[in-house]
Amino acid sequence: MVNKMISNLVDNFSLLGRYVAVSILNVINHQILLQTALRWWGWGGGVSNGFAAVIAVIPAYFLSRYWVWRVSGPSKVKAEIVPFWVIAAVGFAVSTVMAEWADRASDSALVVSAASLLGYLIVWVLKFVVLNFLFTRSSQDTPEPLVAK
Repeated sequence: MVNKMISNLVDNFSLLGRYVAVSILNVINHQILLQTALRWWGWGGGVSNGFAAVIAVIPAYFLSRYWVWRVSGPSKVKAEIVPFWVIAAVGFAVSTVMAEWADRASDSALVVSAASLLGYLIVWVLKFVVLNFLFTRSSQDTPEPLVAK
C-alpha cells in the first residue's frame, strides 16, 4: 500500500513537471510571437496577443496530449480537441483583455507582455485540472460518460 502511494505520488509529480515544462515552452513561444507582432509589425496589444494565442495553441495541444499525458492514437474531437480549445479561448480572452488594458495604460511592450502572462496564469491551474481529467479519461481502454448519471 505504501509503495503504491509513493508510486502515485512520483507519477503525479512527473505529470506536473511535464505540464510545467510544456507551459514554459508555450509561454516562450507565445511571448516571441507577441513581441514580434508588437515590436516588428506595430500591432496593438489585443491583436498581437490574439495572433500569438492562435498560433501557440497548436503545439501546446500536441505537446500536452502526447508528452504530458502520454495519450497516443487519433485525437478525439469532442472529448479532447474542443475542450482544449475552449480552455485556450478562455485563457486567450482573459489574457487579451489584460494585454489590451496594459497597452492603453502604457507604451511599454514589456508591460503588455506581463499583463498577458498574468491573464494566462489566472487560467493555468484550472486548465491543468480540466486537461488532466480529459486526457486521463482518453487514455483509458473503456471510455466513461462525461456526465455522471
